[in-house]
Amino acid sequence: MKNDKVTMQVIADRLGVTKVSVSKALNGQPGISGRLRGEIVRTALELGYKRKSIPAGQRSGSLAFVVPKRFFLENENFYTTIYYYLNKRCQAAGQALSNFVVNSREESGLELPLLLKERPFDGIFVAGEIDDGYLGRLEELQTPVVLIDFYKAMKNLDCVITDNFYLGYCAANYLIENGHRKIGFIGDVRETASIMDRYYGYRKALESHRLPVNESWHLVNNDPRTGVYTLDYALPDPLPTAFVCHCDMAAYFLIQSLGKAGFSIPGDVSVISFDNTDLSCGTTPKLSTFDIDRKEIADKAFDRMMLRIGNAGADPERIYISNRFIERESVRRIEETEEAG
Repeated sequence: MKNDKVTMQVIADRLGVTKVSVSKALNGQPGISGRLRGEIVRTALELGYKRKSIPAGQRSGSLAFVVPKRFFLENENFYTTIYYYLNKRCQAAGQALSNFVVNSREESGLELPLLLKERPFDGIFVAGEIDDGYLGRLEELQTPVVLIDFYKAMKNLDCVITDNFYLGYCAANYLIENGHRKIGFIGDVRETASIMDRYYGYRKALESHRLPVNESWHLVNNDPRTGVYTLDYALPDPLPTAFVCHCDMAAYFLIQSLGKAGFSIPGDVSVISFDNTDLSCGTTPKLSTFDIDRKEIADKAFDRMMLRIGNAGADPERIYISNRFIERESVRRIEETEEAG
């Protein structure tokens, strides 16, 4: 059955309920049980039902921003900055933006915030990579969804992202151009798609230059479940001459670990990272990092959401944002004679 032929009446006939019940379930209206609502929504998804655009006069003027707690830490401002700029766009457009921070228990238990289930929202922004099952629960709300800073290969959803594979390649290639031949990586590739893409970009640069990929130089210095970073991990012996870190926070904690062990940056080890958050200027020395334009992320996510709300049938898009390299003092050049020695 083609998607454009799936109507509310088709869903009603499949389940043996009234079209009114289907309408209430798909539009978040009261008057039906939670069990029936869930059954209707699941059937709609299975049949490929496409919700119609929300007429301007029927919109609530409310949008939701959902982010796992591990990405919304007090000492990390990447996603909080995106939220700040997104909220400014919403306010200027007369939209209210509600922030929902989902902890690990709620995420693994697929527990949606009560307000998100009971109150009608015109659209939901999801920032930071969230569990597939939880994203599925959000989709069941039959509300437009725009993903921020991640994508799901098997989900046909709008997303605003960075070309992380290319950036990972550029970071490692910059180190290679500066004479480094022994390069490590900091980050859990199974934590998010962005870390994995940056890692395989780094791998491509090394393999393109026929350089070794030493698994002992691949470290993880945070808890992927909570996002909390730590100094409690073993440094490899011997060390590489440089590390590509998946974000500024990972680089910040690596620099602390190296300093604690008596190594200097960049004298003994060079460090490069991504995001250009405030932390990148809070290290000694300051970090060379790739600036990810968080305002552009917010602007493009908002614009895409407005288009999606007004045109539910538009094909989903993967939207890439710009970036630039910020060269600071955390990378030194190694001369050929040094490397040989």
